[in-house]
Amino acid sequence: MSAILLAAALVAAATGVATPARGADLAARSVAPRWVHFDAPLWDIADEGLLFRLTYGIGSREDWLGRLLRADEARWMFSLGYARVYHSYDRTTRIFKNPGGHAALASAGRQWRWRLPEFAGAWTPRLAIEVGGHVASRRFPADGTQFNVKAIAGLEWIFRAGQPCEWSAGVMWPHFSNANLFSRNAGYDALALRFGWRR
Repeated sequence: MSAILLAAALVAAATGVATPARGADLAARSVAPRWVHFDAPLWDIADEGLLFRLTYGIGSREDWLGRLLRADEARWMFSLGYARVYHSYDRTTRIFKNPGGHAALASAGRQWRWRLPEFAGAWTPRLAIEVGGHVASRRFPADGTQFNVKAIAGLEWIFRAGQPCEWSAGVMWPHFSNANLFSRNAGYDALALRFGWRR
């Protein structure tokens, strides 16, 4: 499933880049908004490690997949990060299977965003879904692989919307696995706090 999402994202991005922008659309997007996000661990669901990520997001023209999904916004997302990878431990046999350690992380992907119905007025969050590729300097998690597909979803609250200095806070669910492309397919799931700032 993750591989299908990644393939769709790549095709959508390619066609989005190749599609000429309409005049008004081009003028409105001549200066794409830039966002900086920092993700910190909130809950390591499977006790596999702690993940910290710094992400640079660039506003993008819409693509066919975004139109199909009726997304309000699309962004390119580029991330660097660090993970404290825990040792893989089999609680049944009480044996450590694969060693953990420290890992440097890098990823790139496509994000789509939706403005939800304003059920909470100014406190109504926005939905974000991101897919892409992810690489680590060691296996992450310890039972997994260095190369993975990422699928990230969550809710973000935007503050000072439309003003020169917007900022955001949210809760994200990052998922990393290799979509059964390799013999190992142990995945990583967690909840993360996200803080963002737009320049």
